[in-house]
Parts: sequence; structure tokens; C-alpha cells
Amino acid sequence: MNAMKRRSLLYFSIGLAIFSASSLISVAAQSVRGVTRRVQFPRGSSSTTINGSVLLGNKDTYIFRARQGQTIIADVTWRGTRVDNVEDQGLSGFTFILPNGESYEDPQNDTFSATATGDYKVVIRQPYRMSSPRYTFKLTIR
Repeated sequence: MNAMKRRSLLYFSIGLAIFSASSLISVAAQSVRGVTRRVQFPRGSSSTTINGSVLLGNKDTYIFRARQGQTIIADVTWRGTRVDNVEDQGLSGFTFILPNGESYEDPQNDTFSATATGDYKVVIRQPYRMSSPRYTFKLTIR
């Protein structure tokens, strides 16, 4: 192989390695921050279940549309067990946000009435240290 071909192959390999590394870094950074996504319901259904995972200190955000007067049921169930002994019961691990920006952090009720037509959000954060960062988020709109 002549020197020109070896040099071209070397530059190509270096470029491919840099591209691969930068792709891995952006994927790792994305998973640290959490996800933001619009909820899609299965065709003909008013309910969906999302299995997710979020590390302590990060958040996952789910956006969905509801019409005024509809009933919204948002329930988050954490997998695993608590790893500390603090007795601060009542933390749901999610924040419910209305289209006007008003929010309800750690609501004790999982049923809400849509006060306006628009985009609603559920932001999921670990409420305390868990043995697993995994959760199940069930959303129903009637």
C-alpha cells in the first residue's frame, strides 16, 4: 500500500473514531438529563402506560393535550424500595403542570380536571433514593 493510501486510511479512521466518540457523549448526556416527549395514545385508546427510568436529581417530562372538562388520571408507580429510613411519606414523584404554567408538586390525588384546552405536562423525578430508578407512568384521558 502506498503512503498516500495509508495516510488517507489513517485520517478516515481517526475521523470515524472522533465521530463515534462524539455520538456516544451526546447519548450519555441525554440520558443524564432525562427525556422530554409528547405522549402518543394507541389508536382508539384513551389510556397508555409508559415504562421509564430516571436517576435521582434528573427528570423525565411527558407532554399531552387535553380538552377543557376532560378528566386526566396520571399515576406514577416506582419500582424497587427506598434505600434510606427517612419517614417522609406522601411524595408522589411527579409534578402536574397546567397549560397556563400553574403546577402541583407531589399531588396526593392522581385525578385532575382539565381546566382549559391545551398542553399539560407531567414531570417525573425520584422523590427519594430508590433501589431502582425505574417507574411506570399510566395516563388516562376521558
